[in-house]
Amino acid sequence: MRIALCDDEPQETEQLSRMIEDYALKRNYDIRCDRFAEGRALLREDRYDLYFLDFRMDEMDGIAVAKALKEKFGNAVTICYLTSYDAAAAQIINQGIHADGFLKKPADREELEEKLDRFYRTSYFDRFELRKGKSFRTLYAQDIIYIEANDKQVLIHTWDDTESYNYLMSEIEKLLPKKLFFRIQRSFIVNL
Repeated sequence: MRIALCDDEPQETEQLSRMIEDYALKRNYDIRCDRFAEGRALLREDRYDLYFLDFRMDEMDGIAVAKALKEKFGNAVTICYLTSYDAAAAQIINQGIHADGFLKKPADREELEEKLDRFYRTSYFDRFELRKGKSFRTLYAQDIIYIEANDKQVLIHTWDDTESYNYLMSEIEKLLPKKLFFRIQRSFIVNL
């Protein structure tokens, strides 16, 4: 799992990063945590599995960063706001931005671990990795429109492109979340 921490207070990101590393060691999870001091730097990066955004930052606040992330990657981004302001939730809701969670600053270890458990379980039901050449590519279920059999390969059609993979349709079908995909005939699986 890739996590982005975006907060303009270095001591906050340092503390949160250490707690996430401890959590990963305790659970034996593969988690990479990157820290950003401002939203513009974060927006130059590829997609992360989970974003912790500070609600109040100098140049771009958490709401502006969340809007930009959703424009760039679609509504499927997972965002947890870091805040010491009680009115933050109301402001976020009034701005029409969906929040997957809130974490009060300074972060409480138990509350953080509870949120990470929930996010970790959720993210791994809706994503999977496929071998592409000598590397792996992570695919998100919500990005796939349909999958098409093409001889001994499959063509995976996403919102952005179409790529072929050296898998049989039966192999791909086993990897997909059953609640989201349906095989409509021998050569096609569609995202419900």
